[in-house]
Amino acid sequence: MAIQKPEGVKPKIAILSRNFSKGAGGAENYAVNLAQQLADEFEFHVFCERSDVVHPALTIHRMRRNITRPRWIALWLFAWWSWRKTRQGFAIVHSHENTWHGNVQTAHVRPMRYSLFARASSPLAKLLVYVKIFTSPRLLAHLCLERLRFVGGGHRVIVAVAPVLADLIKTTYAVDQACLRLVPPGIDLRFASDTGSPQVLSKANARKALGLPLENWILLFVGHNFEKKGLPAVLRSLYLLPADLVLLVVGGSAKQVDAWRLRCAQRRLDGRVVFAGSLPDAAMAFTAADCLVHATLDDTFAMVALEAMAVNVPVILSVSPYCLYADTVSIAGAAWMLQDPHSEQQIIQAVTSLRSDPVLRHAQVVRASAFVQMHGWSQVARQQAQIYRDLYSTKT
Repeated sequence: MAIQKPEGVKPKIAILSRNFSKGAGGAENYAVNLAQQLADEFEFHVFCERSDVVHPALTIHRMRRNITRPRWIALWLFAWWSWRKTRQGFAIVHSHENTWHGNVQTAHVRPMRYSLFARASSPLAKLLVYVKIFTSPRLLAHLCLERLRFVGGGHRVIVAVAPVLADLIKTTYAVDQACLRLVPPGIDLRFASDTGSPQVLSKANARKALGLPLENWILLFVGHNFEKKGLPAVLRSLYLLPADLVLLVVGGSAKQVDAWRLRCAQRRLDGRVVFAGSLPDAAMAFTAADCLVHATLDDTFAMVALEAMAVNVPVILSVSPYCLYADTVSIAGAAWMLQDPHSEQQIIQAVTSLRSDPVLRHAQVVRASAFVQMHGWSQVARQQAQIYRDLYSTKT
């Protein structure tokens, strides 16, 4: 990767990420990949609660505590612990969490303040929101940390992973445009395959490993929060889709999977839905799939969509504001866009069109492949590295 090394000694950088693991979610995957990409250029120390990452150039510092509930207390404890550990000895502190400290603050989700007040158009509605906030220790804790994060003292850079998210932060907290940067998530291009490469054998092996029928058409759903990522609408669409279509669901806790498996059985869908649970590597699921449906109701940047595009799996994706990066994807023509992810009829139309029209499917895959090439982790890392250099240069 052609990233110029900072002159002299490597800057010592603290990374704050409560769950530093690629399998924990999109934000966590982002934090891990950026650190790994830049580990030869900067000296990274990761402060976290949990991590399964093993990398010779990353020093992992785990928080030793027993409190996990209530979550708002856990958030404050992590913020306090990480502040205490990084007060001295670091050129830059880069936080992926709601904390009051950090030269670099990477925001992965909409500001909670925006989400609470977005629909409160009348004075009465706003008053009810304030009542809700001031009677909830959880909301008070989140909002306090969030405000300290975006408008706290000291020179800091606010990094957003999508243009729309940057705009929301700017308007919600009156953040100076000069403090905002855009660093979108990326994809490991080593796993991107050529459009015409044969995948019959690998697809068959992947399906055998996942317990999927070899001849059926496989629709893939990936997400840890099934409701938030739109699984209910996808399940409703199965009733009107051909019987040979099987839905593969990847992600979720064991308890969540058991509950939804029972739900499918009660609705007589158990024979058409395969729950794989959380996989250490979702690559096998993408290889097995014919199409990814991501009818998300709340996403900033859908990493699963990029991962599917990288292996030539056509993608069905929700438009903005359901997915904040969807406008960029739509302009590139890299996915079939769902105007209303709640609508099973729109999901049916998308799946039917992509399945029945090979010309349409191939054209979308080609455009998606070109889109992915512009989102490699090496390109993303260059943007983050420049932010580090700019901050480091002001301190030396």
